Amino acid sequence: MSEYVLTSAEKALFEALEGLGVRYLIVGMGAALLEGATGATQDLDLWFGSIDPIRVGEAAKRAGGFYTAGHGLQPPLIGGEGLDRIDLVMTADGLRAFDAEYAGSKEHDLDGVRVRALPLDRVIASKRASNRPKDKAQLPILEATLALRQRR
Repeated sequence: MSEYVLTSAEKALFEALEGLGVRYLIVGMGAALLEGATGATQDLDLWFGSIDPIRVGEAAKRAGGFYTAGHGLQPPLIGGEGLDRIDLVMTADGLRAFDAEYAGSKEHDLDGVRVRALPLDRVIASKRASNRPKDKAQLPILEATLALRQRR
C-alpha cells in the first residue's frame, strides 16, 4: 500500500481525525494492502467504535468535506471533493468489539500520515465471516500473503 496515494482531502481527514483524537480503524482490503497483500480496492473502509458526530464532522470540515449522520436506511457518510473513496463501516463481520480490535491493530504510515488498521489475520477473519463472493475471491491471496509472512 506504500504506492497508495491519498488525495489531499483524504490526507487532511486522517490528520484531523488523529488531531481530534477520533479512534477508527482502516478495515477491509485497504488494511490488507497496508499489511503487504497484493490486490486492489476502490475505497477506504473506516470503522469507528462509535461516531462522535461533532468530532467526525469537524474532521470532515477540516478536510473540505462534510459528515452526515444518516437517516433511516441511509448510513452515516463522509463526503466532499477528494473524499469519495471513504466508506464508513457500521458493522464488521467476524470481528470482536471495536475496542478489542483497536487494541490489536497496527499503526502504519500512509503517505506521511499515521493511521491504524486491522492486521492481516483479522482482515481474513472478517472476509471469511462476511461470506460475500467478492470477499471469498480475495481470500486465497490474503491467506498466501499471511502464510508467507509467517514463514519469514
